[in-house]
Parts: sequence; C-alpha cells; structure tokens
Amino acid sequence: MQTGKEEKPGQRTRRHFDEAYKRRAVELTLQGTRSVRQIADELGVTDSMLYEWRRLFAPRPGADTGTPQTAAEKDEEIRRLRAELVRLQEREIVLKKSLGILSETPESGMPRWTR
Repeated sequence: MQTGKEEKPGQRTRRHFDEAYKRRAVELTLQGTRSVRQIADELGVTDSMLYEWRRLFAPRPGADTGTPQTAAEKDEEIRRLRAELVRLQEREIVLKKSLGILSETPESGMPRWTR
C-alpha cells in the first residue's frame, strides 16, 4: 500500500491503535502487577502514550458508579437524596445560628468581668 509519500530511511510510520486496544492497555496498567514502563515496552509504545490513554480511559476516583436502572432503584435514590437534602438543610440552620451567637458582642447577655 502506497501513501503517496516516500518514506525516508530510518523514518518510522505512524501507528494507529483502536479504542479497544487502548482500553486493554489501560486495564493492564491498573492491575498494578507491572510498571507502566514495563507494559509500554511490551506493547511497543511510549510510557507517556500509556499515561495519556489512562487519562482518557481510566475510571475516575469517586466517579459515579452508574445511574439507577430500575424504578425501584430510582425511587431508592430519590429517597436517599431527599434525606441527605434535609440533613444538609438542618446543618445549614445550625451553622447560621452558631454564627449569630458567635458574632454577638460580649456585653449582650454575658456576665461582666469583675476584679
């Protein structure tokens, strides 16, 4: 197959990898049995390329595990989120009250210091 460009001696052709190959390479790096450099050498790619693939395809820490699929799962998530909302609103009220108490001047309601 000719590309229309003449290759110079010592010049390497650019290789293209499909997404499945990249994802499998990322899985190998996430197993933790070998270093990224060792895996890169085995696959014939650079370690910086593997790190780039990890940035693109590796799961994010703390990422959402997925959306609920069934109606029961959705109802459970709604119930959980509403309970969390109530808890956070109560926390906000307490913080506002404590801020009001802490910002009062010492003369209001505090016993006077006598010597």
